Amino acid sequence: MSDERRIQTASTDQLSAERFAAVDAVCEAAFGFPFARAWERVGQGIHVMAEVDGRVVAHAMLVDRRIYVGGELDTALDAAYVENVATLPDAQGRGHATAVMKEASRIIGEEYEIGALGTRDQPFYGRLGWIVWDGPTFVRTPDGERLRTAGSDGEVMVLRTARTPAGIAPAEPIAIDWRAGEPW
Repeated sequence: MSDERRIQTASTDQLSAERFAAVDAVCEAAFGFPFARAWERVGQGIHVMAEVDGRVVAHAMLVDRRIYVGGELDTALDAAYVENVATLPDAQGRGHATAVMKEASRIIGEEYEIGALGTRDQPFYGRLGWIVWDGPTFVRTPDGERLRTAGSDGEVMVLRTARTPAGIAPAEPIAIDWRAGEPW
């Protein structure tokens, strides 16, 4: 395997069946379980892929979501939520995930008010400019009710962009729209 890496992006509907199968294989190999339900849960988005010698070796996905911040959770932000960051086990440790996340972060900076993700691997994202959201976490149900998601406290990270409102502080409450499965 050479070390020449190529970064590509495509929306879900632009991926051929073969390319989607390659992305799915990366995620399944990295996470160790079938990924069909994960794709259903996150829906459509933008896939950022690292390719080496014609093979997809790393992946991240950006999904359009709404984030709500502030004491009353009344400031709504257009967010890119990062999903399914994965690298093939035999390609790990070569900077592929870093390259994928740098491109994902560039897209977030150009297109969104904020980036968000849920993770326990904070050092990896922290060195790429992401910060831990220290405030309490919530999910907003379709009828607007706010439900506490204490299990996600300390696992949400955000990436500020030039469009992130200046008064947003990571000690404030944060919420995300409900979805089946894991909201964060």
